Amino acid sequence: MSMDTGVLHGMTIGVTVLAALACGLILTATPQVWINDSAHLQRWQGSRWARGPGPMLGGLVIAAVAALVFTLTVIAPLETGWSAHAPLSGETFAPDQPNSADRIASALLLGVVSGATPFLITADVIVRRLPDRINIPLSLVALALIITGSVFGNLTMWFSSFFSGLVALAFFTALHLLGRVLRARTMGLGDVKLAFIVFAVAGLFDLWAPALVLVVMMLIAGIWALIGAVRARRIRGVTIAFGPAMLSGMWLGCLFAPILL
Repeated sequence: MSMDTGVLHGMTIGVTVLAALACGLILTATPQVWINDSAHLQRWQGSRWARGPGPMLGGLVIAAVAALVFTLTVIAPLETGWSAHAPLSGETFAPDQPNSADRIASALLLGVVSGATPFLITADVIVRRLPDRINIPLSLVALALIITGSVFGNLTMWFSSFFSGLVALAFFTALHLLGRVLRARTMGLGDVKLAFIVFAVAGLFDLWAPALVLVVMMLIAGIWALIGAVRARRIRGVTIAFGPAMLSGMWLGCLFAPILL
């Protein structure tokens, strides 16, 4: 890896962390805006972790790790200069090289999602709600960055990211509607809205990463539900906040996808 390439990688990681910092600062300063419920806001402010710097610092750690793994396993391998020659066709194949749009858009996407992750997890645990005023703007920002990357970037990861998020959104919406028809508890609307972000981010890391993320989040949700049932000493009526399982499954699946797939 040349010095210029190393600098570019460092800048990509730096932009990711800065985006997470900006997102964390905004969410830390405005809980009354995005919670938008006096009883929920009181519960949020009653938590030492929630009202302290913990969620923001957690977002910075997630951003740094995610950016490092993404850079080393997705971006860097494309810049090795390898090529393959097909004797029968006489053509030489080489991977597309990431350009500035690929780097900046992916860094911003990973950064804002990293920065929002601890706040979404904490809110779902404390008030059993994934705030729309985080979920919806985050989804719109993610969509805008994916479109920007697909239009101005060189890499095909943007298409896998978009379609992974779209398929997940349709699948989780169907589960939610099925639950309503059967009058059974399945996916909440907050989980449905979060699905696009979770699987779109996974699609950046690997074409098959969304499948791994789905498996990991279901395992986490199953273990969490089992713990809840043991603590409650019953199975019927035990519910869990699914948002933390989705988000932790997303990051674990993305980090291990380059190793396992």
